[in-house]
Amino acid sequence: MARKRRYPCPEPPCIHVVYDERRKIFRVFIEDQYEGGETIVTTIPADKLRKACAELRGLEEMGYREADINETDFLARRYLHITRILEEDEEW
Repeated sequence: MARKRRYPCPEPPCIHVVYDERRKIFRVFIEDQYEGGETIVTTIPADKLRKACAELRGLEEMGYREADINETDFLARRYLHITRILEEDEEW
């Protein structure tokens, strides 16, 4: 019998690739928490994750860096039309 794997998430958000060896299946899950510690889990198709990873690699190769907190707000407002995003260590 296969040993059950655990997928701890000590610092949400976490990305888990969960798979079953016998059935040869997998799924990508994103785990996060809302205010008050409520855990939410959603899935993302692997092809979308592969595309995002390829884009990320390309940007880093061109000298881009990850945005800081203030720059994140700018990117969210300008390109996603989101006026408020919740940072990792912030509560509403």
